[in-house]
Amino acid sequence: MMRRRLFWKLFLAFWLANTLTFLVGAGAFMLNDLRGDTPGLRSLLATELQMLERHGERAGRQLLDVSPQPPDVQVGLYDDQGRLLAGKTVHAARFEQALVDRDGRPLVLRASVATHVGMAPRPHNVGPFVTGALMSALFALLCSLYLTRPLAWLREAMGQVAQGRFDVRVRPRLGKRRDEIVELAEDCDRMAGQLKALVQAQQNLLHDISHELRSPLTRMHAAIGLMRQQPDRPDMLERVERESRRMDDLIEQLLTLARAQSRQGNSDFASVDVVELLAQIVEDARFEASMKQCQVSLLAQGAFLMHGHEELLYRAFENIIRNAVRYTAPGTAVLVEAAPAPGGQWLQVCVSDHGPGVDPARLQRIFEPFDRGTDSNGDGFGLGLAIAQRAIALHGGSITALAAATGGLRVRIELPQASAI
Repeated sequence: MMRRRLFWKLFLAFWLANTLTFLVGAGAFMLNDLRGDTPGLRSLLATELQMLERHGERAGRQLLDVSPQPPDVQVGLYDDQGRLLAGKTVHAARFEQALVDRDGRPLVLRASVATHVGMAPRPHNVGPFVTGALMSALFALLCSLYLTRPLAWLREAMGQVAQGRFDVRVRPRLGKRRDEIVELAEDCDRMAGQLKALVQAQQNLLHDISHELRSPLTRMHAAIGLMRQQPDRPDMLERVERESRRMDDLIEQLLTLARAQSRQGNSDFASVDVVELLAQIVEDARFEASMKQCQVSLLAQGAFLMHGHEELLYRAFENIIRNAVRYTAPGTAVLVEAAPAPGGQWLQVCVSDHGPGVDPARLQRIFEPFDRGTDSNGDGFGLGLAIAQRAIALHGGSITALAAATGGLRVRIELPQASAI
């Protein structure tokens, strides 16, 4: 019973509203029907009937002529032919009493209002009230079911989602219905689909993390075993240190990825000059590029201030630019372009290299965690572009990968001046 309390609330509310509406209408009708039935009128009609029966028509006519009648009420005495003998003409008779006077003449006494004088009181008919109450109860039942049944389906579906069954859908059960409850069902179905995707992505991420951690741990265990067998091999200690640093870098990147995915607030957001940030990253990248006889140049004009998280933006651009420096061919250049869009509300940043490029079918996959493409044996973890994608999305921007016109890869970032959070 408690689980259907909303149903009963709606049912009782609809029923009471309809019943009261019916009772008020019926009561108004009955009051209108009894309007004018005053004690003075009843006394006049009763006296007139007694006068006719005891003293005859003439006495009755004299009584109507001298007796005051209630306002807006007509009382008339008629013969059996319908001719008015005394009183006022009654156009619409609500009371009519046929009688025979003392002399045996048939007469009719009429009044324009209803009254029980001269006749037995009519019994009250409760049939219309019972019918109205039953009809209002049926209407309330249908309305309550119409509103609460889809809510019960939604509750059942959310219970299944809470148990991990994300394939449940409510919208198909609602048929051709079009209202706010259908929109709510569509939102719940969409939420279930997104939860399924998030849980699947989390499982894949945990699987990839365990795989990435297993390799350096295996090499560390092997190096430790060799050190125990051959204590005089210092190269094994260097191996352990290298693998330890690798695990530390992986954990740091995972924490950065988690921070980029978090949308818990903007307390760490501040005014950031994106062009100045790019200049710092390009300056640092030139040192790394010089080791392979490459150049990194920045084409930008003016400043672009936005409200954002400086560390995450720095990590995002740094990962993209360093990734370009890593894959560009020796002796080539990496070009970083930054220009505001028309209107000045958006900044477009493009990073182009002269590397081997990416298969067009994989251009969107390179932003997935632990996707290293053909460089599966490299030193990276495949988290750099994933961190960049999450950080840019956190600021309400977008990032896409395209094939560069001169060969290689071109990464385009668009950032709004007003952050999404």
